[in-house]
Amino acid sequence: MVKLDTFLAQALAVLIVLFAAPLFLDLAVCIAGNLRRARRPHAAPGRTIRLAVVVPAHDEETMIADTVQSLLAAGCTVKGAEREDDSAGGAGVPIYVVAHNCSDATAAVAAAAGARVVEIKNPRLAGKGAALRCGFQAAHAEGANAFLVVDADSVVSPNLIAAIKAALEAGAEVTQCRYELELPSGPFHPLARLRVLAFRGINVLRARGRAGLGFSAGLFGNGFAVTAETLARVPFSADSIVEDIEYHTRLAAAGVSVHWVEEATVWGPLAAAGAARATQEARWEGGRFHVAAHSTGRLLKAALSGEWRALEMLAEVWSLPLSRGIMALLLTAFVPLHWLHLFALGCAIITVVYVIEAALLGGEPWLDLAALAAAPLHIAWKAAVTPLVLRQSRSGAEWSRTRREARQP
Repeated sequence: MVKLDTFLAQALAVLIVLFAAPLFLDLAVCIAGNLRRARRPHAAPGRTIRLAVVVPAHDEETMIADTVQSLLAAGCTVKGAEREDDSAGGAGVPIYVVAHNCSDATAAVAAAAGARVVEIKNPRLAGKGAALRCGFQAAHAEGANAFLVVDADSVVSPNLIAAIKAALEAGAEVTQCRYELELPSGPFHPLARLRVLAFRGINVLRARGRAGLGFSAGLFGNGFAVTAETLARVPFSADSIVEDIEYHTRLAAAGVSVHWVEEATVWGPLAAAGAARATQEARWEGGRFHVAAHSTGRLLKAALSGEWRALEMLAEVWSLPLSRGIMALLLTAFVPLHWLHLFALGCAIITVVYVIEAALLGGEPWLDLAALAAAPLHIAWKAAVTPLVLRQSRSGAEWSRTRREARQP
């Protein structure tokens, strides 16, 4: 007869593996994928892309001008300019700022900066998903057949417009470029740098790794583009607090792959420290759990119908954040099972390789690796915000603007 303590140890070990395995399997796949170059989209001869940029903005008067100016420097068109062709692929690309339910001067600042403004004053049209649908509709009505989404607090690389248009004209249905966080100016701050490193792991390493193996790169809500044809096939009906992940599950179930655009980047600022950052992290994690619970059936059905890439998407949505995966591995020290310790060792090796690869994708890898000294503090902080994560996983959780520090001139 199995002793009670042995039974409990085995049960706890199984739970740890069930929670941790999707994450570390996904990391291993992405590590391997980074050794290969992403495949080019299938050519679409004669395809003409009329691109428009859609910028959802809620109370962003302090940052929206920088975003519009950055897009203009990348080749977008000032409001009122005539559409014309250009060898760089940037002319004739209007900017639509969707000022949704703003209580500040976002609309006026955006218009003065050179954007076309779509203003929404309707509480029933709340959230980023509703703002994007309004922006897509306005741009499509004026002739656009593809839409690039850029957040209202971001700046972009000068080649963004040309790179996105080239990928869409080569046959991509949906694209995602690199999305990174800006490091705050000033002295070395290990927690901030660690946050940037973790973000790069999710939004760059894992995306390019999936693309390298032929999977869908993923959507991150900023720096992605979609064609009008794809929107007609898979409507943007995502209204959760993580609308990007929700829409990506719908694309995966429909067999639509997101093409990775390695050479272009959008940068967003770090959330302000304290409650703002805790709320943002909890929104991302809690919203992911909510989407995972509601998309599993759809993804399994797609996989059973022959869309095997949906299985990778299923592993992605059920993956724990890396910090919580490490928490799970720490629990194995209290379970006296040899096989579980071997599992933890394998996961630890995967984690080390993953972190090194993420650091090498940045410009200062040694400083990024030095920031790992702050990892215990970050993990303790993540444990402390767990109740907030659980609240954000509810179906009634609502999107709210994250407070950020304005950029220094």
